Amino acid sequence: MNFSDNPASSGSAYFKTFKIFVFVVGFILASFYLLSSILLPVIISFTLYALIQPFTNYLVRKDFNHSLAIILILILMLVFSILAISFALPQLLSQVTILKSKLPVIFNQFEHFLTIYSQKLGDFIGVDFNVSDILVSLLSQSSSLGNTLLVTISEQVFAITLSLILVPLLTYFILKDFKSLRNKMMNWLPNPSFELGWLIYYRVTSQLQVYIRGVMIQSFIMAVVASFGFFIIGLDIPVLIGSLAGLLNLIPYIGPLISILLAVLVASAMTPFDPSIIYMAVAVIIAAQVIDNIVVIPSVIANAVDLHPVLVIVGILIFGNLFGTIGVILAIPAMATAKIIYTNLYADIYNASQNNM
Repeated sequence: MNFSDNPASSGSAYFKTFKIFVFVVGFILASFYLLSSILLPVIISFTLYALIQPFTNYLVRKDFNHSLAIILILILMLVFSILAISFALPQLLSQVTILKSKLPVIFNQFEHFLTIYSQKLGDFIGVDFNVSDILVSLLSQSSSLGNTLLVTISEQVFAITLSLILVPLLTYFILKDFKSLRNKMMNWLPNPSFELGWLIYYRVTSQLQVYIRGVMIQSFIMAVVASFGFFIIGLDIPVLIGSLAGLLNLIPYIGPLISILLAVLVASAMTPFDPSIIYMAVAVIIAAQVIDNIVVIPSVIANAVDLHPVLVIVGILIFGNLFGTIGVILAIPAMATAKIIYTNLYADIYNASQNNM
């Protein structure tokens, strides 16, 4: 029977589903709040769990001891992390320092650029106005905000580095004991909800693992393509801006726009000033997005989540206000999880009401 065949049953099922759904969401949000001090290491550890688990399962199938397989994978991960921190992090931090020192030049060059082109635009349309007069106050505030943002980025990089001390330990115990802990928690479910609980769990974890692996690959490819493109056109600090473009790609729709703004600001601060660098920097981001949408998304992330673009943008704004940067990154997987929970709860409650009629 279709869910809309019986309006009364459908309405009752919607109401019951909504009550349970609100309770579940409230419980999850409360857990996030209680874990807020260690939320970042926990998120990183579960992300690594999703990435590493197939490799540990492969080694176990090759007759490796489970704990030994986990330790081998974590050692490789730790070696890679140490190399990345030793070589990449100092370079990125030095480029952040360079970008901070360029902020006044960025403002002055961008104001000059706006003045010239607003005058040309005014002459072309026959109206006497100056766009720079309108935007100077906004740009002044943006310069201050940009400096604050870069300081925050530096602090967050330091915080992430400290958090990485906990990540290997958390990841080891999650890989080793998560399944037994999960089974014990599932046994707490009442018998009528036991099967539904496992169904929701498997659907959520399957979708989240596909999504996590996909976005990690997607962000890496975006960072490499953007960094290489910026290096080719001669943009200053190409690795930093390219890496930020890869990270910002985690935020659909909004992230690429911020990447374009960052590239334009850096290009406008270059000496001597060359407007063509601005156009080429924008072209690099657009080309990387074309590659992402035509090649990467269909082959890596296709069907990982099925959410309307408007819902994604609203969710990003809400989660960003509630949880900051972490909330922005978690918005899409959280909404995808909520959708799975709600649809499966509703289907189970509706079917149960029909069977009792």
